[in-house]
Amino acid sequence: MSQSVEDYLERIYLFVKENNRPVKTTELAKLLNIKPSAVTNMAKRLHKLGYVYYEPYIGITLTEKGMKKAEKIFEKHKTIKLFLTEFLGLDEETASEEACKLEHALSDEILKRLKEFMENFNKNK
Repeated sequence: MSQSVEDYLERIYLFVKENNRPVKTTELAKLLNIKPSAVTNMAKRLHKLGYVYYEPYIGITLTEKGMKKAEKIFEKHKTIKLFLTEFLGLDEETASEEACKLEHALSDEILKRLKEFMENFNKNK
């Protein structure tokens, strides 16, 4: 899955979770700092892939498949951000930006090991 698709799913997930409603293409465009037409094209693509429901003038929500994928992406982001802030001492903003970059490259196995490392480190304190 491309980084772009993952970014869309994560942003849709966070918006819908926070606002309890579908995200409009113009809102998502502002969040991603891109043109609304690009969001519309991606929404149609994600709809065909089964990740979102897209209704023009209503907005975009995640399907069950999309929700599972977005939750997985967000979990990676949170874990990496926690590591960067708590273990490497980065500030929240920098850690969040770096986590966004790293979440796309990190395999599930490395994520699992990173979580185990942090848990074991905290147990041994």
